[in-house]
Amino acid sequence: MAVNILLIDDHFCAREAVACLLKQIYPDVQVFEAESFKAGLAIAREQAVNLVLLDLQLPDRNGLDGLAELKQEFPNLCVVMFSGVEDREVVFQALKLGAMGFVVKTVSRQAFVEALRDVLSGKVYLPATMVGKPPASVDIDDAAPGLQPATSPASLGLTPREFEILRWIACGHTNKLIAKQLSIQEQTVRNHLRPIFQKFGVSRRTELLVKLFEQGIVFGLPGAGV
Repeated sequence: MAVNILLIDDHFCAREAVACLLKQIYPDVQVFEAESFKAGLAIAREQAVNLVLLDLQLPDRNGLDGLAELKQEFPNLCVVMFSGVEDREVVFQALKLGAMGFVVKTVSRQAFVEALRDVLSGKVYLPATMVGKPPASVDIDDAAPGLQPATSPASLGLTPREFEILRWIACGHTNKLIAKQLSIQEQTVRNHLRPIFQKFGVSRRTELLVKLFEQGIVFGLPGAGV
């Protein structure tokens, strides 16, 4: 499909690398580049873009402020924050302002492709490492407004084993790693995932992570007791 993507980043090398990758993923893509928010906004006003990759730190505008301005002028525009900073509190704010995702610049090629696929199909993308853990300033026993500490299986309507597996998923662990941690078979992990998915009304892991994030559900450290 034809895709028009606006990349707003003040680092030339970063823009060139991402633009090259985008053209490999989507042969028909047209990439518009801007080194400042002002330049990016001008392009957004002139071109019909499907997606904006917006750097969090720009010389002329804080990325979150830029996001708010873009969403105010273009409410239906798909904007994804693209940053070297991995901060859950910042991600919360970006989602609140209308971002469709948050991609860390150190993400793998596979995860980057998944992120683009998700947001262009109308889904929200978040890396697993940003979901399920409270912001550093929040005590799990004294959560800030909007956060829901999951302190027991019953609080989420799960069995103890499902709750334990969900904790590991929230930390970004794969089925294989979870199986190793719990000394069970990988297929057993998959079997437990089905009722977890049903409980949250999702069909895949990324959707589950987004749901946890959106509902503000946070966990203590896996294996620390329930």
